[in-house]
Amino acid sequence: MGRGKPLKKLKNDLVYIAVRGVIGLFRFIPRKPSLRIGSALGRFAPWVARKEHRLAVEHLTLAFGGEKSPEEIKRLARETFRYLAMNFVDTVRIRAMKREDVLAAFSPVDLGPVFAALKEYGGAIMLTSHAGCWEMMGAYLSMSGIPLAAIARRVYDSRLEKELHRSRSFAGVQVISRGHDTRDIVRCLKGGSLVAALIDQDTKVKGKFVDFFGKPAHTATSPAHLALRFRVPVIPFFTWRDESDKHHIHIGDPLFVHETGDRDRDVAVLTAECSRVIEDFIRKHPEQWVWFHRRWKTRPTEE
Repeated sequence: MGRGKPLKKLKNDLVYIAVRGVIGLFRFIPRKPSLRIGSALGRFAPWVARKEHRLAVEHLTLAFGGEKSPEEIKRLARETFRYLAMNFVDTVRIRAMKREDVLAAFSPVDLGPVFAALKEYGGAIMLTSHAGCWEMMGAYLSMSGIPLAAIARRVYDSRLEKELHRSRSFAGVQVISRGHDTRDIVRCLKGGSLVAALIDQDTKVKGKFVDFFGKPAHTATSPAHLALRFRVPVIPFFTWRDESDKHHIHIGDPLFVHETGDRDRDVAVLTAECSRVIEDFIRKHPEQWVWFHRRWKTRPTEE
């Protein structure tokens, strides 16, 4: 035990130094060559991160085994790493970009309905996923005038946590640490902000098992609880990258809690609807989701 801590600290220090070096490099180099480097590294990644590549193939097979060939699934698994690498490049470059550069990286999107919803309901929940460059989408929305706060899980290394916090704050996004700053969520919703929540990963939070690609997946219920408590809509926001490295944003129809008097049931129904909407988007752009994440790790008691 005594030896483990120094070794772990050494490992974390080396990772931090490497990440800081990579971040500095990509912020120095212009966006297009940075993305080419990221794409090349992403193509090489499956050969290094073999465990993650195996998980990506396994999960893609679980989701699309009856629809896609083994060759197509392997191709999608490889592409997952390439897109993730390019999204990492764009994410770390946010602090090196001017507002006009961030806006120019996206295809124009009509944000009128979002402003209208915030004005009508006094706030809203932003439902999104770990698909596409979600950090860049947050920067785009904030720099377009949308008051935005993001509920985020803390990173294992406080130095990387501060780096990510600086990037989000630079873009105008308020960061709310999950499980620590609950009052800030209340203030943001009452103050007319969009509060972002990502519920497409298996994390240690209160949740329910709902369908995700035909298999029960433990899913956070916080968006449904907040929507029910503050009577605000849940608005789906998703982003994806095209072959020219232009980002696109899809804004779905607002989801509402249909109150029946049974709070537990109402939360479960809305959570299942949120999961369905996320799945529908991932099906359209499967190569851009993080398939190596163990989404179905937690299992129902009866299993």
